[in-house]
Amino acid sequence: MQTWVKIVAWVAGAAGVALALLYWLLFDVWTVPVDDPLLSASIEPTLGAGDVVVVSRHTSVARGNLLRCADPQSPGRFVIARAIGRGGDRVDLAGEVVSIDGKRTSSPRRCDPPMVTIHDPNTDDDVDLVCAVEEYGEMAFSALRSSTKPEPPASAAVEPGNWYLVSDDRHVHLDSRDFGQVDPRTCQHIVFRFVGAAGLGDGKKRFTIIW
Repeated sequence: MQTWVKIVAWVAGAAGVALALLYWLLFDVWTVPVDDPLLSASIEPTLGAGDVVVVSRHTSVARGNLLRCADPQSPGRFVIARAIGRGGDRVDLAGEVVSIDGKRTSSPRRCDPPMVTIHDPNTDDDVDLVCAVEEYGEMAFSALRSSTKPEPPASAAVEPGNWYLVSDDRHVHLDSRDFGQVDPRTCQHIVFRFVGAAGLGDGKKRFTIIW
């Protein structure tokens, strides 16, 4: 019996050391701030304020990754948005739908639920947004847009070495339309959500792969 206890303890200890090394070398655990209403709105429906997420320490950015980047306008803070356009791409947003080099990759698949209500801190109003599934690279994710009062069109030629970020909430956004293109060296890839702000009791927001 003591032998089995020792084996179990050894395996548990080895697993703990391996997890600790992964944490210190590869990943970081971070809580999405709750004091930034615009950031909170812009990351819906994928994330929410107070979510506890795992962030890679070293990022090789791929199209479709959800990134946490240093806020170009507020030192010491972060922005969260989707890597959509890379150096050499032309990115266009019309009707809050993204095109890359003239090609749209949005999907006709709707989310569940198909409509999401978001509070817009810019106007202090609630807005009803259409939710649809989109695919970029190997990533599939949900994106929000307004079918009645979309944002004005925007376009950009992405400079070499930079990325153009777009919020999953295309209507109430905090992305490259607001702060410009970003250097990927200032970013880390958000890969996993442990729990939402409500804790483990919220089954829809625990143990979620973000890739």
